[in-house]
Amino acid sequence: MIANLEYYKTFYTVAKVKSMTKASEELMVSQPAISKSIRALEAQLGGTLFNRSNKGLELTEEGQMLFEKIRPALDSIRNAEINFQEYKELNTGTIKIGISSVLTKCLLVDILSNFKEKYPNVKFVIQNGLTSDLMEKLNEGVLDFVIYNESNIEEKNVKSQLLTNLSYVFFYNPVFYDVENTNIETLNSYPLLLQNKNSNTRKFLDEYTNDSLIPYMEVVSQDLICNFVEAGLGVGFAFEKIVDKISNKFKKLKMKNLPKSKVYIATNKNIAPSFAAKTFLKDVKEMVE
Repeated sequence: MIANLEYYKTFYTVAKVKSMTKASEELMVSQPAISKSIRALEAQLGGTLFNRSNKGLELTEEGQMLFEKIRPALDSIRNAEINFQEYKELNTGTIKIGISSVLTKCLLVDILSNFKEKYPNVKFVIQNGLTSDLMEKLNEGVLDFVIYNESNIEEKNVKSQLLTNLSYVFFYNPVFYDVENTNIETLNSYPLLLQNKNSNTRKFLDEYTNDSLIPYMEVVSQDLICNFVEAGLGVGFAFEKIVDKISNKFKKLKMKNLPKSKVYIATNKNIAPSFAAKTFLKDVKEMVE
């Protein structure tokens, strides 16, 4: 390109409105500046673009050709600027979140409902899976965020921020059991329903109990634990919010010094967040504080 893009934008506007004065108003620059840009473009191209008469400005044959050729490009630029503004104002955009199914139910659903009220045109892509797999996708730029609980994350490109704390409970169905308040040492006298060893919740529990609990049954999800507890198969361990959402008939064991699980939100340090992602992160922090 031999001429400044601003010269073309000025030329395009003048040709469209056929007036230096109107172009000056539309572009919000002085009329002398408009004239200077047109003269500069004509000088660089080596030809005349406008015929000037008492009737105003009319394009020369060469000027008409130039106008027709650059119009699609400048219209595309203008449309791109409008679309960019729509992203900035959150009238469009997509947020991609990786999260476990249990955290989706006890945390993310409420967060999304709150965000959707304010920004109804922003779309979401939610991926459930193991934290390790989701972190790989975060590193690759496939995800904007990963929300996870209690895991040793050592990815160098990942920045994790504490989001909130969630309470765990041991619970049972009083229709089938009459469990007195107990402690870790006596829990093994009951059939324990726990998640599999590779889950973050199980790792959290094993660390807290020094791996002393002996499960009667190991399952993949806290939802299944709640279902099996409801069926009278034993005493379960899950997030209190999940237990409360599934049934109000469960009874919880009162355990002293049972720690809470830390929940983090992770971002890729090397990737600039979109307008939507940046706003989502800010809103999430404010909502859970």
